[in-house]
Amino acid sequence: TCQYLGSSDGRQIGKFKVNCIHEKQNKSFQEKCFSFKDVNHEYEDYLTTIRQFEFLAWRDSEDTPMAVQPMLDILDAVNRWQPHLGETRPILIHCESGYRRSGVVAVLLNEVHRVQDNKGQINIVDSVKTMKQRNKDIVQNP
Repeated sequence: TCQYLGSSDGRQIGKFKVNCIHEKQNKSFQEKCFSFKDVNHEYEDYLTTIRQFEFLAWRDSEDTPMAVQPMLDILDAVNRWQPHLGETRPILIHCESGYRRSGVVAVLLNEVHRVQDNKGQINIVDSVKTMKQRNKDIVQNP
């Protein structure tokens, strides 16, 4: 199950104590950083940090974003943060419906990395096909 993480500190969700470390509001997205501590291992260093980027400039009722710059801003923010993860840590992307907007962001992030790794060569159709093999609803069909 998925649960919205608001700004409140010290909430317990299942076996985790969740604290909001910081929150930053931008024009088109909100960035939040949370720490998760396993309450069953309170005296050990079982701490995980999660950063959430909430894209505010593309509403669920809109087929496409109203402007390109907000999308570029959130892609840039995620790309600036991602090197801190290392190669083995995944990025979780979500939106209210679970597909369409988050799928588009995933495809765009994949293509940004493909450009960096393959000297400018991209293949958006291939990216969408590959992601649809994992989750058929990741990008909504017209």
